[in-house]
Amino acid sequence: MTEAPDDRKLPHFATDNLVRRIFSPPKRLLSKYVSSGSSVADLGCGPGYFTIPMAELTGPGGKVYAVDFDAGAVEEVARKAGARGFDRVVEARAGSAAEADFIPDGSVDFVFAHGLLCCMKDHSGALSQIRRMLKKDGLAYLSVTKFGRKKDPRTVTAEEWECMLKGFRVRGSGGGLLTRWALVSCDGESQGTELETPT
Repeated sequence: MTEAPDDRKLPHFATDNLVRRIFSPPKRLLSKYVSSGSSVADLGCGPGYFTIPMAELTGPGGKVYAVDFDAGAVEEVARKAGARGFDRVVEARAGSAAEADFIPDGSVDFVFAHGLLCCMKDHSGALSQIRRMLKKDGLAYLSVTKFGRKKDPRTVTAEEWECMLKGFRVRGSGGGLLTRWALVSCDGESQGTELETPT
């Protein structure tokens, strides 16, 4: 995989800290989609805020692929996984989510791309990888921030977001003041009806 120097790098303390764990516990969202034995991909994993809880939920019979272009963050994920006994469950690699070819085709039950697309330039490459790795009945959680400079190629505008979702079946979607999210699958080309709303 090649390093993507133009991707947005966030400080580790901003993405994995006690305040965030209190107000947004990772398992509250993940437990709806990750269960024992699941195969999961955390794209744009950062230092493992969601990755380690995924490993706890999927257990020793599952697999968690963690990808981030920040090699330091990936090293942190590997360290945390090893310290918790998940070194055989978590496979962490540094590189672009648009080049995650090490994840086998059609092998992933749940792809988590929380805040990924608005931190990278190659949106179409990442979406292609998500479609490639998802199982036929798999789900993907996509989210982006609403704010960004229009001239910044990492920014996902409302129009681009709608175009991105057309490549999937939308199972649920929403947003708040700062973000947009969608739960999608590849089991059909048309947009579907909403299911349970992630919190």
